[in-house]
Amino acid sequence: MTHIVIVGAGIAGVPAAYAIKNRLGPNDQVTLVSDREYFNFVPSNPWIAMGWREREDIAFPIDPYLEARGIYFVAQGLTQIHAASNQVELADGRRLRYDYLVLATGATPAYEEVEGMDPAQGYVHSVVRIEQAIEASHAYKEFVKNPGPIVIGAAPGCAILGPMYETAFLVDADLRRRGIRERATITMVTPEPYVGHFGIGAETETRQLLENALTDRNIASVCNVKTTKITPGNVHLMQYDQSGKAGASTTLPCAFGIYAPAFKGISALRASTGLTNTRGFIMVDEYLRSPIYPNVFAAGICVAQPALTNTPVAVGPPESVYSIQNQVDTVARNIIAAIKHEALISALPQRAKWLSDMGETGAAYLSEPQIPLRNINRIKQGRWVHLAKVEFEQYFIDKIKLKPGKHAPSLTSHVATIVRRLQSEKNSEDTGAARTEPATRRLDIPVERDANYELRALAKVLNVEEKFIAAALLNAALKDAKRYLGEVDLEDLERARRDLILAELPENQPGVEFHGGGT
Repeated sequence: MTHIVIVGAGIAGVPAAYAIKNRLGPNDQVTLVSDREYFNFVPSNPWIAMGWREREDIAFPIDPYLEARGIYFVAQGLTQIHAASNQVELADGRRLRYDYLVLATGATPAYEEVEGMDPAQGYVHSVVRIEQAIEASHAYKEFVKNPGPIVIGAAPGCAILGPMYETAFLVDADLRRRGIRERATITMVTPEPYVGHFGIGAETETRQLLENALTDRNIASVCNVKTTKITPGNVHLMQYDQSGKAGASTTLPCAFGIYAPAFKGISALRASTGLTNTRGFIMVDEYLRSPIYPNVFAAGICVAQPALTNTPVAVGPPESVYSIQNQVDTVARNIIAAIKHEALISALPQRAKWLSDMGETGAAYLSEPQIPLRNINRIKQGRWVHLAKVEFEQYFIDKIKLKPGKHAPSLTSHVATIVRRLQSEKNSEDTGAARTEPATRRLDIPVERDANYELRALAKVLNVEEKFIAAALLNAALKDAKRYLGEVDLEDLERARRDLILAELPENQPGVEFHGGGT
């Protein structure tokens, strides 16, 4: 029996547990360890801060879903990893032995690196933890009764800058909805040398596009600055020039603020020998395994990533849900490959891709690869991005909540449903109603002569166009075919489908324009 221990119940740990369990034999065991008994879809925390989501919308107990899949759950914090003896030590003193270990612990905010940034002090707020986002929501409800200057910022060394931009746009959208936007200034403070750097540094049209978007919304931006301290009602900054020389210090008034901190590895990782760098992030090779302990793998923001560029003020390399899911897939496949003594697959190069909500619209950002052998940086705005982020949130949560089941075809197939609907439409009085043409792509499929005759005859009998019924039946047949697939094949299918969609999205094509304030 192979025992795999996964530490962390977040957007890396839970999908990793599912993927590995699906690929293991029936006698193998997966144990997930976490100091939190719930799953939180962290990318939606900014919506919590604005009061656009409730806790139960994006956070829920994870044990029932793990149990349904035969995954053991241990609700204990990690205190230390004894990699030389293949054991993890838990907060209650227990030690779990493992054959393979997956570290998906996330990271801990380094609030202490900026005086006054800890949200517990109440000077500014955070959306890193859902509890902090809820506190920010309470403070924001009080703030809108008497608006004033708002500061949305990121600390020196911050690597996850997307939420800063998103929060600034969300605050702007919410104030406009309330009709009080003119009563509050919004200033975005970033260590990036320019807007849209994101820790990647390929200065393409992204800079001008985001600057335009901020200008359209009357959001000021202060770049290349180090936040030195935060005091009640004020944010203190040190400006730097492009050579890295410190300049003048300034102070921004702040009636309400949300800050993104720099991160470091959790204390248990920092206390473990031979696994981490000086900040406690896990060192891995291209296969996402420890160079010293080849049965230890890692995924998510706990992984040590090299800085991609040198900047006057430190900016960390980016991470996104998309790239984390790619890491999870790589880790799952490589553990199974290691068990079977097969070749491992590389995790490089990575893409960085994320969606930022702007209220009614949104912005999609793509950089490929994340580790730049070449760089493609594109950004696109529109209402479709806002909708896509909402749908992605629901898709991800549904994926976590989905309980395993048999995928045998049902007696009532999708094909049967299509035929019955067409028969009903034929017999209804509204036979001449125009059909809405969906977004289509031509697909040339050779069919047997008899099948061609059958299709044309069926179209005639049901009084529909041949191309319409062919497309409808193909869509229905694909849905029915998926019912024959097991969970592993379904995961592979979804991954392949996602990659195909991303490769062909309009904003991924050269020359796509960004229109600040567009729809």
